[in-house]
Amino acid sequence: MRLAALILAFFSCALGAQDLRERSLEQERRALERERQQQEKERSVVEEQRRELAAPVEKKRDPKACENARVNYQVTCGSPTAPKYRSPMCRDAEIFLRENC
Repeated sequence: MRLAALILAFFSCALGAQDLRERSLEQERRALERERQQQEKERSVVEEQRRELAAPVEKKRDPKACENARVNYQVTCGSPTAPKYRSPMCRDAEIFLRENC
């Protein structure tokens, strides 16, 4: 009889400890979630303050440089059926055209 009571007490303590562990893990999860949400709020406040930095920089276009890049592209690449259209120089001219226009 004593042995049965001892075994019953042991199992109830083990189950209680496991339940206590699960509750502490759940509390830790909640605390971490609250902390993460607080950090998100702080980050969003900082981002709101720096809104002008998030906007893309509008660079001024130089019409003469754009025209020169366009002429360079046409001379370097030719028509899409020309063999030089697939050359590395044509790719460089296309990049230069996109940067300037």
